[in-house]
Amino acid sequence: MFRKDKSFQFIRSFCFLFIIFFLITSQSFAEQIDKTYELAMAKAVSRIESKDYEGAIRDLEEVLKSRPNDEQATLYLGVALSRSGKREAEGMLKKALLINPQNPRTNLELGIYYLGRGLHGEAGDYFENTIKLAPNTEYSEKANEYLKLVKPEVVPKRWSLDISAGVQYDSNVVLDSGATPLPEGISRKSDWRVVFDLSGRYNFLMEKKAEASVGYNFYQSLHTELSDFNITSHLFDLKGLYRISTVFSLAGLYSFEHLSTGGDPYDYAHTVSPSLIINEGSGFSTAIEYTYRYSHFMNTDLFVDNSDRTGSNNLVGIIQYVPIGDYVVFRAGYEHDVDTAREAFWSYRGDKGLTGLQARVPGNVNIDLYGEYCNRRYKAISPLSGTVKRQDWISTVSILATKQLSDRYSISIGQLYTRNKSNIEDFDYERAITSLFFNVRF
Repeated sequence: MFRKDKSFQFIRSFCFLFIIFFLITSQSFAEQIDKTYELAMAKAVSRIESKDYEGAIRDLEEVLKSRPNDEQATLYLGVALSRSGKREAEGMLKKALLINPQNPRTNLELGIYYLGRGLHGEAGDYFENTIKLAPNTEYSEKANEYLKLVKPEVVPKRWSLDISAGVQYDSNVVLDSGATPLPEGISRKSDWRVVFDLSGRYNFLMEKKAEASVGYNFYQSLHTELSDFNITSHLFDLKGLYRISTVFSLAGLYSFEHLSTGGDPYDYAHTVSPSLIINEGSGFSTAIEYTYRYSHFMNTDLFVDNSDRTGSNNLVGIIQYVPIGDYVVFRAGYEHDVDTAREAFWSYRGDKGLTGLQARVPGNVNIDLYGEYCNRRYKAISPLSGTVKRQDWISTVSILATKQLSDRYSISIGQLYTRNKSNIEDFDYERAITSLFFNVRF
């Protein structure tokens, strides 16, 4: 019994010592492997720095035999292949990117590789990724330097031309070109219409600190039945932007618009709008704007007292833009305006709250959601009421989805709904517009 116990204690002690020895030797062996790996990597990096790319390639290929998915060895092998001008560099660098997409060095090296191949678009994308992943670092500084080599190759286009053609179904046809005040006479009739819209712009000043452009827009609608509501609009504008600093910018707009309805002149308007743009960084910005608009309305067979609305509108507003991730921008704002017309019962004070969301979703589709709520309080008693001053509460919501078919072509589908609640029945209405457009950009 005593001998068995003694044998058992001996075996237990031996096993314990064996385990300790195994752990010590294993740790020593692992440290030896790590040290061998570190020495091999240091040697390879040193070869790259001394431009011995072939030697670095041999060393790194040996490392990858035992560590086939090692990120650093894969990256540096891609670097060595790239520096030596070998096409295998692309695959190796992309393998490193697959292992860790958030590595700014890998993105930077892919940009350098594509720049060397003359593929400036791809190079620019990876340089911009580097800046996003590691702002205010040596990687972003190098990426910015390389971007200066990429961008001059792309001569900025000074002109643009956008053409849209499509159909709309309007549940309550009211004169409206999209940016023109309603005539306040409600047709209460539905109709289909064909719409053609052309916008051209020429940028005659494109400097780092300042930009300026001139533009022209032509709008034409043709109704199936209600031809008296066909709109022809010509709009000329002049825009400018001056960057005071990285935070503050001044923008300005002047426009002249002439609009006809049913072939008869309806109104012309001058608009001046200066604004201050504040860039808070990381995509956040605030726009503070003032708009003065003078509109001269003409009487027509359809709108016999249209000239009573001639006058001016003064508007002040503020809009905040908030980025949500890389593909969504939220906006919210407030506007107050005072409209002064020839006849006091057309004059009003208004307050508007607005909100919107722009998002890019999978499938190369852009979504724009928008909503606003406006209250207008008119100055004098309307002849249509006889006893009370008019008040309107206007709610508008819209959604527009645009599918990019290519860099030039796109297709848009949209829905707009307006509810104008008024204390005067003649101005109380609902309106829904469904749109389908094909767009071309040159």
